Amino acid sequence: MTQQDSPSDPPSPIRPGHDWSAVERAAAAMRRLNQALTNRRVEDGVLDEITASVEANAARLEAGTLRVKIDDMLSRPHLREIYEGQYFPLPLSDGDEIEFDPFSIGGGQLHPASVEVRYFKESGESVTGEAVVDPMFAGPPERTHGGVVALIIDELMGALNRMRGRQAYTGRLTVHYRAATPLGVPLRLRAWIDHTSGRKIVQHAEVHGPDGLCVNAEGLFILRADAPAVPDD
Repeated sequence: MTQQDSPSDPPSPIRPGHDWSAVERAAAAMRRLNQALTNRRVEDGVLDEITASVEANAARLEAGTLRVKIDDMLSRPHLREIYEGQYFPLPLSDGDEIEFDPFSIGGGQLHPASVEVRYFKESGESVTGEAVVDPMFAGPPERTHGGVVALIIDELMGALNRMRGRQAYTGRLTVHYRAATPLGVPLRLRAWIDHTSGRKIVQHAEVHGPDGLCVNAEGLFILRADAPAVPDD
């Protein structure tokens, strides 16, 4: 083994185009573990064996170098562009999937506890989404936690902003819970632009389950200060 191959050396700096496939596989395995622990019963002795194994592997991860989310995000070319002030709509056709934030707890495939929401371009002014919420995200029995529902909507609206080439932060999110949002079944999501005014973007969104409307919401987003203003409409 050469000095360059030494396991004690720090990994190379994160650069655009970095290969995150190993992290993606590990994150998927951890989500499976989280879901299995939440949803299955096993004997205490088995749990103790799992605990020892998880603790050992956690120690191996903690020996690594510290990750900083902004550095991670800048490794993705489309995220680097918007953080550098290049406010271009994503080059997508209607129906294409949107990668909003792969490191997010909402739809990020690189997050070990992601809800695994998916987002799609519907038009230049709207997006759709889909999710099957695992029972690990339950609030009351058989219902998705209300905070998780708000998270899903906030990220759905964020995906719409990103698709349109906007970097905007949540100023207000008003969520109306119309019915229980069920667990373990397909949910249909949709968000659309209501109007824009200067740096303000107002959106609406809905979540539907198999039995109809579960939630609707309104969101106010504020463009980053150095972003070009959008025409009022």
